Amino acid sequence: MGHSRPAFLKVLAQFFTEVLNPFVLVAVLLTLVAWATDPRWGQTAFISVLFISAIPMMTSLVMVRLGKTTDKYIRHRTQRHAYYAISLVSILLGAVLIFILDTSNEARWMLAFSVGTMLIVMAINSWLKISFHALMAAVFALVLAIGMANIWVTLLCLVIWCGVSWSRVFLSRHSFTEVVSGSALGCVVGFAYLSAVGQLPWP
Repeated sequence: MGHSRPAFLKVLAQFFTEVLNPFVLVAVLLTLVAWATDPRWGQTAFISVLFISAIPMMTSLVMVRLGKTTDKYIRHRTQRHAYYAISLVSILLGAVLIFILDTSNEARWMLAFSVGTMLIVMAINSWLKISFHALMAAVFALVLAIGMANIWVTLLCLVIWCGVSWSRVFLSRHSFTEVVSGSALGCVVGFAYLSAVGQLPWP
């Protein structure tokens, strides 16, 4: 029994960190916002997820494969410059395509905030270190919980936010301060987005 609990906690922490990583959360959030606000949500979701989530994620995996980075979340700041450059180009291209398409303002604002958040994280991580996992979990939780205004969705979002944040500290990937600062920035982004679009018109 003494060894089973730590083993379970490690598996649980790996689940929150790997399965609910920032790439997955942003893809789900972009898809749900498109679905809720755009009658032709499929094309909006496809372009958003491809350029904002899939290409940055694939770039990270390829860089690990090529030995350019030590891990897919690029913990070492000196290894992030090339990744940030490629990801920013992809996100900007996705944002331009979404703004050209006839889509909802909510989807366009989400893309605009994605670009802004990426720029802010790049600037901060050049000097300090914050948890992007915690940041994205906070944005995800706030936008869905407040946007959907459903008690069960709110509880699920809180579990995801707390679980992801806890996992980063438990796995020694981030300090408590880095997780708190990431969450704080995520709250700013989430509330700013909701202030811009109001409550989302969920079907």
